[in-house]
Amino acid sequence: MDAVASPAPHIYRRRRPETTDLYKAVNENLEPFYDAYDHRFLDQHGPLPSAARSTIEAYLRCGCLWAGAARAKCDDCHREILVALSCQCRGVCPSCQQKRAEILCRFLEDEVVEPVDHRQLVFVLPKLFRAIFHRDRDMLTGLCRAAVDATVQFYRTGLDRKDVKPGLVVVPQFFGDRVNVHPHLHLLSTDGAFDPTGTFHPLPFDNQSDIAVLQRLFERNVLELLVTHGRLSERLRDDMLTWQHTGFSVDGSVKIYKDDREGLRRLVRYMARPAVSVERVSYDARQGRVTVRSAKKFNGQRPVVETYDALTFVSLLALQVPPTGTHLVRYYGWYSVRSRAQRRPKDAAQLAKPQCNEASPLGASERRRAWARLIRQVFEVDPLTCPGCRGRMRVVSFVTRAQPKVLEKILDHVGEPSRPERCTGPPKWIQVLDAQQRMLEHPERFPEDCADWQWDQRSPDEWN
Repeated sequence: MDAVASPAPHIYRRRRPETTDLYKAVNENLEPFYDAYDHRFLDQHGPLPSAARSTIEAYLRCGCLWAGAARAKCDDCHREILVALSCQCRGVCPSCQQKRAEILCRFLEDEVVEPVDHRQLVFVLPKLFRAIFHRDRDMLTGLCRAAVDATVQFYRTGLDRKDVKPGLVVVPQFFGDRVNVHPHLHLLSTDGAFDPTGTFHPLPFDNQSDIAVLQRLFERNVLELLVTHGRLSERLRDDMLTWQHTGFSVDGSVKIYKDDREGLRRLVRYMARPAVSVERVSYDARQGRVTVRSAKKFNGQRPVVETYDALTFVSLLALQVPPTGTHLVRYYGWYSVRSRAQRRPKDAAQLAKPQCNEASPLGASERRRAWARLIRQVFEVDPLTCPGCRGRMRVVSFVTRAQPKVLEKILDHVGEPSRPERCTGPPKWIQVLDAQQRMLEHPERFPEDCADWQWDQRSPDEWN
């Protein structure tokens, strides 16, 4: 049995998350983060949710064979491979979040989006109010409704019709480019609205005055929401409505034409992207520093946007875990579940007419569950392609941690570690700090020119 496919093009090779800086930064500093949370982050972030703790720990198991694997076998050459299981958690794991983005992309393209022009609308809150919407599901739902109501009112007023509905897909995001807490909304909106007969009425808005109108509608709805929930006084609301710059902003500069299917896919992947990727993170174990690079490239390079100490970085990752039960994709207007259900019988009757003798395609739910096709879509490889004869492999069994002896025996046979790599001591940067403290307390044990030592060039054992 081969644990890893041979290095050939378009052949699945298991990703090794344990070799990335992101994984190392979390794995080495998770226990110190738990120990230091109460006195470093409790006042600022509140109690650490159990969902955040379980999600981070699940990320450390994602893609690792010792956490479980699927056995795939080729019936032609009898070769076997192991495919590691994923954590399927939200907020931390970049691999699983990217798969969710691909699932959303395929679902919208196949079942939701109509062949009309679309536009991305980004609704941003003032810094003063961002913490209110971060972990409160009810407030987040109200924020989505405030943006949707403003958009619907904008299109109805612009088209001078009260019976039209735009198609809206709302994706809340909780992070900024620096992996900081920055809740805001991304809307995929039709560039117009549909009347009850299904006729589309375009309303492109490409000038700044249209955006300013939409922004004023949005900020009025949000301020009213805050007053309703007792988070803002009526006097302050009235004062803010007279301000020229309130901190709210709306961007609608990205437009996708109806024939640009690839552009639509890129936009949906961007809206549902993970908070951080392995390419954007570098970890200095000796100094305990995590460097975060921008998601956008400038002249082919990602500039550094922030540098955190390791514990602060892990705390920011924990804040990206959404509250339990929070919907991360919401559908409104013409794209709402009810509206699509009302149109489905007519569409089903049309599809029932005899067209050809071709076999019926798979259902939408089955397509979304097909992990092999999903990985092929994301990574442009097929995990069930035999690395030997290039034939088709099939999954014969799943081996999980519920069968520790069987899993350990298989991994030992193929030369893979059967246990997670444990940190046997404090992170290296803590050892460096301890050694520096010992040097200051006992200078007689160190050379006279110890002040000129390069701390990042020596190990703590050399200082004793």
